[in-house]
Amino acid sequence: MKIYSSPVAPSPRKVIIFIAEKGIKDIEIENLDLGKLEHKTAHYKKIAPNSRVPALELDDGQIILETTAICRYLECIYPEPNMFGSSSMEIAQIEMWYSRISFELMMPLMHGFRHTHPHMAQLENQNNEFGISQRELAIKSLKYYEEIILDKDFISCNKFTYADIQMVTSLQFLVRLNRIDILDYPNLDSYIKNIAARPSFLSN
Repeated sequence: MKIYSSPVAPSPRKVIIFIAEKGIKDIEIENLDLGKLEHKTAHYKKIAPNSRVPALELDDGQIILETTAICRYLECIYPEPNMFGSSSMEIAQIEMWYSRISFELMMPLMHGFRHTHPHMAQLENQNNEFGISQRELAIKSLKYYEEIILDKDFISCNKFTYADIQMVTSLQFLVRLNRIDILDYPNLDSYIKNIAARPSFLSN
């Protein structure tokens, strides 16, 4: 198998962290230089028509796109350590928190960045008013999660799961790009630092 990745993008980083947590050794990693638009080449568009990373190419040539879909596939092949839940309640809890993090934290932070950051002006049809409103929504969510994460080492099931990968990688990348200081949220800051100290994060 081969994973098309990029060391500067958060989505493929989630997959690389997931692979490291699983201890998977038989996946080739090919990094694309997004700055040189290697993800826009005709060759890569045959692999990923949406020109996005990551993409997982299987040994038989089949392609799986989208971060969570790739991780779910790998979970089926390499079930331990379990990252998506081993019981019906664990599966539901992890899925719930993954979805909530995606929509309540990641999405408003992403829109805030895309629509207000000067560096995105050439890449987006920016709507500054929308971006500011999304950043304000993100700040409300950060305050909410600041209380949720109090006295918790992990966001779900009292163990490290895919939901933690989603939460920490998203916050590490998007909070600073929205010019928000994570130190204003000491519980979240502590949670992020504890998770980011894992070997899988330190090496990626």
